[in-house]
Amino acid sequence: MTGTSTEGVETVATQPSAEGSGPGDPQAPVAVGAGTPGKPKKGRWVSVGLWALSILLTLACFMYQDKTGPTYPLENSIDTAKGKVSFTFLRSENLGTDLKVMLNDPVPAGVTASVKYRRYRSHDVWSMVDMKPGDFEFSRRGSVAKVKGVGVELPSLDKRAGKYEYYVLIDDGSGEPFSITGDKPIYARYKGAVPMPVLGVHILVIFASMMFALRTVFEALRRDGNFKWMMWATTISLILGAFVMGPLVQWYAFRVWWSGVPFGFDWTDNKVLVELLAWFLALFLNRGDRRNRWSVLLAGAVTLVVYFIPHSIFGSEYDFTKGAGRGTAG
Repeated sequence: MTGTSTEGVETVATQPSAEGSGPGDPQAPVAVGAGTPGKPKKGRWVSVGLWALSILLTLACFMYQDKTGPTYPLENSIDTAKGKVSFTFLRSENLGTDLKVMLNDPVPAGVTASVKYRRYRSHDVWSMVDMKPGDFEFSRRGSVAKVKGVGVELPSLDKRAGKYEYYVLIDDGSGEPFSITGDKPIYARYKGAVPMPVLGVHILVIFASMMFALRTVFEALRRDGNFKWMMWATTISLILGAFVMGPLVQWYAFRVWWSGVPFGFDWTDNKVLVELLAWFLALFLNRGDRRNRWSVLLAGAVTLVVYFIPHSIFGSEYDFTKGAGRGTAG
């Protein structure tokens, strides 16, 4: 027969010629079932997903740290006999700037307020000042916020890490004025101004370290995960963020470079020191060809604990009764 039917017959790849066979050769053999060039493999998508998850968790931790620290403005609302009152009470300010304490519009008619205050750790007697209507501005990390309502501006303190303690008293006409925070005073700490580029780099690098830490942990959970380079990325970024940029921020704010062990007990300094030691341990137990995933998981757990401790807790504080302070040059 002069012709052959191809129905039901598997096509066989043409054998390459004896010369010139290569990637560019149109007659080069094609493996049966080979993937399409450029198509991502499953492992690559898993890696992309883990990076995305690490970034999302890092952003969540950043927002938690940003809003839970003792120096973040105290913002909430309270019910009175005349209606709900919302407030913004600053708990941190730069030297030379008056401290704003505000009730936000709309303030119900018939509601008045005052502030009872004194310097913390001092022999000062309590002072009282009435809140008055006005427009108030304050800045935080380079952005300016404006509040319209009633408020006061307490005079700036002149010592780094010096604090005010104050109560905001509400009078709604139903009885005696009452404190919004009950018997617990509000504390506000003063510091030197930190240049935004310095603060921005510090925050960026320290949270990049956390992102690498989370990604390292996820990689260590994979049976054949390649986490060793990630451990180094975590440790190096932690050193840059917490032990290079961190002391620089501390210097601008309080005129000290380090107030953790062995010079003090500042929790912010000490917690990152513990975190660094945990990653050093992981690096040591995974040196060379060694592979110890449990040490990576431990370092990751320590990192999470560190970032869930509010920033600046038990931090620098000036004592006006002694003329000196903890973690500050005054």
